[in-house]
Order: sequence, then C-alpha cells, then structure tokens
Amino acid sequence: MEKLKNKLLQHHRRSRQVTPTPNNFRQWAVAFIVCNFNVDVGPEIEIVYPPNTQFSTSDLSAICFNSFPERQDTETAADLTFHFTIPNNSPDISLDSPCSPHGSATEFYGNAVFRQEYDHSMKRSFNQRTLVMITTHEFPAFFIHLLKEMTSSGVISDPTALETAHNQMLTWAPPSLGKHELPFMGSMLTLEITPHPAFPLQGLVSTRPTISATGRAPSIYAYEPLGTWENIMQFMPCLSDLDVVYEKLLLCESIIVLAKSPQLCSEGVSALVDLIRPIPYAGEVKPYMTMQSEFRSIGIDGGTPRPFIIGITNPFLLKRVLGASETSNRSKPHVLYLHASEDPVPIKRHRSMHHRNQSFDMPGGIDSQTVSKRFVKSDRTFVQTVDTLLRSSPANHELSSLIRRHYAELTAQYLAPVNRYLATSASTNFTSPGGDYRYANFSEADFLYSLSKHGSSMKFRGQSPMQRHKARDNLYESFCRSPNFYSWLDMKLGLEKEASAGLLSATPVQASPAQSTGSL
Repeated sequence: MEKLKNKLLQHHRRSRQVTPTPNNFRQWAVAFIVCNFNVDVGPEIEIVYPPNTQFSTSDLSAICFNSFPERQDTETAADLTFHFTIPNNSPDISLDSPCSPHGSATEFYGNAVFRQEYDHSMKRSFNQRTLVMITTHEFPAFFIHLLKEMTSSGVISDPTALETAHNQMLTWAPPSLGKHELPFMGSMLTLEITPHPAFPLQGLVSTRPTISATGRAPSIYAYEPLGTWENIMQFMPCLSDLDVVYEKLLLCESIIVLAKSPQLCSEGVSALVDLIRPIPYAGEVKPYMTMQSEFRSIGIDGGTPRPFIIGITNPFLLKRVLGASETSNRSKPHVLYLHASEDPVPIKRHRSMHHRNQSFDMPGGIDSQTVSKRFVKSDRTFVQTVDTLLRSSPANHELSSLIRRHYAELTAQYLAPVNRYLATSASTNFTSPGGDYRYANFSEADFLYSLSKHGSSMKFRGQSPMQRHKARDNLYESFCRSPNFYSWLDMKLGLEKEASAGLLSATPVQASPAQSTGSL
C-alpha cells in the first residue's frame, strides 16, 4: 500500500508541470486512465491522458482499487465492463459544462473495461489491466461503448488510441439536451440526451451493434440502463424478487446487489434504478464498491445515514454493511443475490433459498434473507410470460423490453392518482426563498382522501376490499413520506418550469430536438 501511495504522489507532482490543454474534452470527460495490477504493490497507475490532469493522490488511489474485480476468476477470458462512482476529492478539477446537463461537481463516474490475459512471465500467470474513463456525466452506456471501440484492436493500453480518442472528443460540441452526431474512431455515433436522468424511455434500449436500415448504428440513450434483463434474469434467485425490489425502490429503501463479477453487480444496479422511471431514486447509487471504497456517502464509517443501492462482489463487505446497519438501528437492506444455477429460475422464493447462496462462500454471522411485507399484487400473466421466455431461451431479447415496459406501465398507474391530485387540488403559486417552485399546499391527508374517493388502477394484495384498500393507503402514505416523493416532485416542477421558459428546446448544434417520451 505504501509503495502505491508513493508512486501516485510522484505521478501527481509530475502532472502539475505540464501545460494545460483546452477544455473541450473536459466538457465530456476528465481523463483516460490505464491501471495495471502489479503483483508486488497491487493496482497502480500506468497511464493518465491527458497527462496534465490534476487528480489528487487519494482519487488516483480510489480509481485504482475500484478498477479491478475483488474476486479473481482464472476462467475469465472475455472483457468485463462496469462502472463505479467515487467522490471528487481533487480540488484542481472543477466542473466545466456550460449547458444542461451540467454534470456533477462532487462526483466522479468511472467507466471501465477490465482485461485478463495469460502471461507465463507473470508471477500469477496473468496480466491484468483496466482502461478507465473518468467523467462528470453519468452516461455509462455511452462511455463504455466508447471504451469498447478503443479496445477493439486487442490492445487495452495503447497510448495512440488514447490520444486519438481525446483529439476527436476535443472537436465535439458540449453535451446538451437532444440528439448529437459524434465522430469517433472512424464511425459516427448518435447520442440522445433527455432532459432528466429519470426521463422515461418507453421500454426502449439501443440494440448495438445492430445496423439499422439506413446503414447506421441506432441511437445510444445517455441514461439507458447498462445491462439487459435477458442476462440479469438468469442470475435472479426467483422471479417474485422483481416485485419485491420494485416496491423497495418505489419507497427509496436500501438494496445490496451481490454478484460474482463487477460487471453483473453494476449492470444489476443500473437496471434496478431504471425500473421505477420516471421516479428518480433519491438515495445513493454505487454500482460497484470494494473494501477500499469510501462508505461515508452511504452512512457508514461516520457518514450521515441515507438509503442506498450498491453493487458488491465481496461477501465480507456484505457482512460489514449489514453489521453497520444493525449497529445504527437502521432497517436492514434487502440483499439481491445474483448467482448462476443449473436449475431454472423458480417463480417463488422457497424456504431453502438461502442454500442457493452458498456459492458466494458467505462468512458466518449473515442471516438468511427475509422478505418484508408487500403491497402490490403480482401480475400472474406477466410472471408466467417471463417464466416461459426464460425456459424457452434464456437469452431471449424480448425479456428486456417486456420487463421494462411492464414496470413503466405499473409506475404510470402508481403515479396517476398523485398527478390527478396535484392537477386538481394543489397550487404552484409559491416560490421558496431559493427560487425553487413547490406545491405549497400539498396535504398528505387530502391526497389520501382523494385516493379513497377516486382509487388507483394498480392491483393491491389482500383477501377483501378492506385489506386491499389498507395496502393501497399504506403504500401511498409511505411514498409521500419518502425522499423519492420529493425527488420526483422536484423533477416534475423543474421540467415544467424549464418547458414554460422554452429551455427544453434543442440548441442549434443538435441534429433534432429532444423527444418527450412518457408522462411524468
């Protein structure tokens, strides 16, 4: 560890002596970094491009440790792609994004391609490197697509490829709402940026690398989920867990995704956040964390307690997070175990389900997963269709669109009574001292009265009408008291304000205006 810190400090001092480059590239990304796993000192920085990037020593160390799998699988032959988030502790790197979306001034988003190659000259017989793109914009599907293009030649640490990619990105106009035509590595990419990360995508995901009838690759959506459900569903413990995690996401409860690879856990986190669009998950989202990660942001090691969704691969880290939750008397996070099994994915959770998780080599002291009370009634037709598709062809491409469309419609049904109440009973004629619009007279009691009067098209659990009405009221009451309600309301009001001011129109550099895709 001490050797790594000294090398990082030397790199940091050298980088301050280089003349700064223009900020065109910085509007999209911060830097490309190649990390190499040195058997003697651990992960270390091999290349930073542009070389003058003023990363702090602590941030370089965090990037190193988050860029490699914690579990070494000697059978890993294909590249692993994943993303992670770390705090921006580099005071010399400021946010440079002149128009919306402005990106984050406090977070770095790491997008990584990890490659493991056999090398008999190495102590562990493997050469392990990761190419990372550090950005201030959370566009993981787009940035990982760029990294795949850069590493398609078979070399993951090619300085020429880094320089070429950097120089091409210098010519790009700043990211802004709408459609972008971007030249990159000999091809033309189409990127679409919606007005908000939680903007609905109507169940659509780009089907790269398929070429359309026009001879061009389809659009990449900036905020689309990184993974696909046809892959993730093969690792689910049971189909009913989809409804379990959906309800927990609605209410901004904490979820831990445990998988054996950083790719699967980061794809799982990305897909889960997408399930409740257009409701923005108001907790912390960390697609991949290691034992060396910073945990204050999720309320551990002195941080302020907050809901979270995190992806991890280390069972001992799971024990640490669960233990911290119990110590602070917080509700226990739900653990979603993503694991491979030779058996078909069951529809319901069985009592012996915890035995299916033994493949993770779980340390002692971790209780088996308990499922909390649910409110929403499962759609049997939907579950049976998913089960049929999984059994007929696990990689069926209909699964992603089917699952995303189902939960998008379910969320629309869920929000309909709230939208109805806000449209008929609340006033927006109020501005807070900070200038943000608020529904000044929103009343939870009045809303629940409106809900009992007009109802909801959602189906709720219960043997009798009274039980179903109680389940309905409990779910909506919990939602109105959760951070998700305010994150959704802020987004709704912000977009309404921007639309009325004409700020959602495409700028002249756009190929076409942004398209509204669904009700908020």
